[in-house]
Parts: sequence; structure tokens; C-alpha cells
Amino acid sequence: MMEMPAYSVVVVTYNHGTTLPACLAAVNRLQPPPERVVLVDNASDDGSTEIAEVHAGALPLQLIRRDSNTGFSSAANSAIARTSSPWVLSLNPDCAPRPDYVASLLESAQARPERDRIGSATGKLLRADGTSLETGTTIDAAGMVVTSSGRHFDRGAGSADTRLFDQPAWVFGGTGAATLYRRAALVDVAYPDGEIFATNFFAYREDAELAWRLQWRGWRCLYEPQAVAAHRRGFRPESGRQGHDAINRLSVRNRFLLRLHCADIGWHLGCLPWWLLRDLAVIGACCTVERGSLPALGDVWRLRRDAAARRRWVMDRRTQSSRRLRRWFRRRGWTGEILRS
Repeated sequence: MMEMPAYSVVVVTYNHGTTLPACLAAVNRLQPPPERVVLVDNASDDGSTEIAEVHAGALPLQLIRRDSNTGFSSAANSAIARTSSPWVLSLNPDCAPRPDYVASLLESAQARPERDRIGSATGKLLRADGTSLETGTTIDAAGMVVTSSGRHFDRGAGSADTRLFDQPAWVFGGTGAATLYRRAALVDVAYPDGEIFATNFFAYREDAELAWRLQWRGWRCLYEPQAVAAHRRGFRPESGRQGHDAINRLSVRNRFLLRLHCADIGWHLGCLPWWLLRDLAVIGACCTVERGSLPALGDVWRLRRDAAARRRWVMDRRTQSSRRLRRWFRRRGWTGEILRS
């Protein structure tokens, strides 16, 4: 049996006191146990930090309390900076991995040849209802896939857990809810100031932005269905966007920033007219039925120079051709089966 490399777990919380006990209990059961667990609380007012201390158990937990909500990206970056293990599991506080989750991912990654350059690995996430985070029978995510319009989706989200997602596959990326990252890959794609997750995203779509940067540098994401976790997703896209004004604004802003950071001219030409039609639909919605998201367009304009600087940095360091990367955005790539071998 091959020796398992060490790994750490990073968790970012903001008023997740109801699910945090089940999440930490699941981390306590992980085998092999993590080298370190870093939990950053973004100024919760529901007693999350006290709950974490009570339910930490035997975990090697480092708890960081923030005075204000600085967003997921900033908090996750600070948590990762406090770890040194070769692998890092990004885990949401409403997610409960099974005891062999990390072991299954590491075994699968180590079984692949070094030339595969596995930068991240993710498992089968199943929807969970209730605060106990019991595994359900509906797929929450089986890796991340992308489309010609520039959208990204959790593969299989909302569908029944069938054999369709029971085969290992290469996917575009993994959801930040429960993805294992190789530290060498994160260091390789970190922005010059050390940012791993782009802090100007605050929250939402930051995992897709990181996945795109990893792909440009030739780091691949492996989906391993034997690694299973339960995820009580708070916002489900298929349920509609009404009543989620703050989320909608961040989502609209970050969908444009995502492309401004990571899409080259070849992508824009190769994926016409799909992204243009989608852009027009989003802008039209912001001006009519979803006016609460209209300020997001101003946010994009305000951040344009920062986004342009990031894009230059990403493009200057890419090692993959635009044509190769665009294959992920074609229909064959939507299943996650592309580059499976």
C-alpha cells in the first residue's frame, strides 16, 4: 500500500453554526487524519466560533476570527497560507466528506503517471438535507464543466445518483465545496501578490476562476466517484434566482470578471456567438427583470484595470494552447469525459 502524503483542511464560515458540528465531526473521522485544520470565521453572529471550539474534538484546529466579512476568497487564502502540507482540502462548512474521501482522492491521484500533472481532485458530492448532513441520493456535483457561453456548471447537479457518474474522469475543475488541491499547483498559479483565490471575486465563481488558471498551466482535475461527500447547498441555481439579490449581483459581476481574467482572444473568437448572446441576455435582465444586479456592471467597470492586469499575467504564463483549452468548452467536454485516458 502506497504511503499517503500529508494534507490539511481549510474551512471558511459565515453563519454556518447549524451545519458546522456535522462538518467538523466528518473531518474528525477522516482517515488518514489531516495534518492541520484551519477554520476562518468571517465575523459570524450566530456563535459559529464557539460552536467550532466545542465540536472540534481531537482536531488539530487553528481558529481564526475576523472582525468583518472579507469574503470567501480572502479568508480561504489566509487559511491556506497557514498550512504547509503537500495537499489542501477546501471544504465548505455545510459539507461532510465520508471517512475515506481524501484517501480515495489521494490514491486515485497517486495511481496516475506523473505526466498527468494532477493539480486537483474532487469526488462525488450528494445533496444533503437537514443539519446532520446525511448523504442523499441526488447529485450535487460530479466535477465542474464549462460551456461555449462561458458558463460553468456542477456536472450532474440535481439529477439522480445513477451509474452515469460512477466512472473516474477528467473534468475542468472542482467545486470549492470539497476539492483537494496540490500545493505545488496552487503556488504555481497564485497571482504575484500570493492570491490563490481571486480576492476581487469576494465570493461565488472563485473556484471556476482558479480552475481556469490551473488549466492554462497544464494542471488537470481528476474526478473520483469513490470519494463521496454530502453537501447541503444553500443556493441551488436550478431553483431560480428570485430573492437572492446579493448573490445575483456577485454572480453577475464575477461571470464577467471570470472571462476578463482568463479568456484569451482565441476563446472569444472560437466561442462566438454563444458568449455574446449570453452576455446580451444577462445585461438585458439586469436592465429589466433583475435590476438589483445592475450595479454589478458598474463593479466590473470599476475593476477593469485590475482585471486587465490579472489577464496579462495569466496569458504571459500559460503553457497550454488556446485550441487545446477550448476543447473543454465544446459539447464533448460538458460530460467531463474529454481527456479521460
